[in-house]
Amino acid sequence: MRLRGAGGVVNGFAAADASPSNLDISAGFIWVDPRGEICNLYSERLSSENLGFDDSRAATGIRESFLACAEAPDGIVALCGGSSAIDHAPLAPLGARHALLALVRSGPAALGLLCVHRMSRAHAFTNCERAELASVMHYVAQGVEAKEARTGGDQIAFAYEDSEEEGLLVTDSAGTIRIASDNGLHLLLLATASEITPPLLKSTMGEGATRAVRALCARLDAAARGLERASPSITLDSKWGRFVLHGYRLCDDRDGMATIGLRIQRQVPMILRFVNAMGRQPLSPQQREIALQIALERSNAEISKLLGVSPNTVAYHVKQLFIRLNVHSRAEAIEKIAWGKVAATAAPQLVEHERSTEALRPAVIAR
Repeated sequence: MRLRGAGGVVNGFAAADASPSNLDISAGFIWVDPRGEICNLYSERLSSENLGFDDSRAATGIRESFLACAEAPDGIVALCGGSSAIDHAPLAPLGARHALLALVRSGPAALGLLCVHRMSRAHAFTNCERAELASVMHYVAQGVEAKEARTGGDQIAFAYEDSEEEGLLVTDSAGTIRIASDNGLHLLLLATASEITPPLLKSTMGEGATRAVRALCARLDAAARGLERASPSITLDSKWGRFVLHGYRLCDDRDGMATIGLRIQRQVPMILRFVNAMGRQPLSPQQREIALQIALERSNAEISKLLGVSPNTVAYHVKQLFIRLNVHSRAEAIEKIAWGKVAATAAPQLVEHERSTEALRPAVIAR
């Protein structure tokens, strides 16, 4: 399970007004069990100092936020700078001034609390942004409820690319951290921990992080002695995404202990590039929804069931999407949206033949 909904909401708010202040935005999520107890949490700016779970007022603030969202008609509460509530808003990073808190439900049951924050130099969330958040909450719920990731080949939905998010750490040859950036520790935690709890945030490294760092140090040591040619990098997959840990042997001290440099980089699914690229295409909301489901390799029947519409309605929107993009297949539609063009691999006469037979195609466009 990966929390992608929060990132999509953040990207949407930032894109609405690309001023530097508006880009200073972060999101987090608190999972709860059926009793309402916190069982997991995630924040883009994760640190025990910011979270303050040892402070009883913070725990009280979380409970009050859940109750306030439950009483709100749309399940969303806005907190603005100057109110005492913002000081204890759940998962609020240092310097946060504004917050939108949204209760994520599956029917009557609460799944968790989505928290979106803006820094002090940014303006408050608008009513329009609140409405936008409310309109996508059912997608967030679907993402939170997902138990297993789909499997596939090298399609856009399952391919990864490097992001700009990375961090640095320095260890000795035994894997003990000597120096580390905050983001390095944050990414290492996300890469090696399935469940993030307040006690785990207090430790420098969990068991999973220790194993990963030591394994990479052992590879570097073996390579230095010519025992193997293993790549000095490890790919780590967790609930929070994919991370690549690179190792570099920096120097040896007088006792023969090596100093190891580690660079950890987050990789993101290319589907996020696809979602951002859709905003540059003249597509209706229905066409964007259909395009996203096509990129996720869902058939017409699956889309029909997911969206609660008839197969004929799905087929109609698929056909309108093809017409709007001037393409003739699902693969071409994905390529046109993601890269802005379709590779000219088909012979001209074959393309012309496809156009001439468009009217003869069945109403339901099969995969």
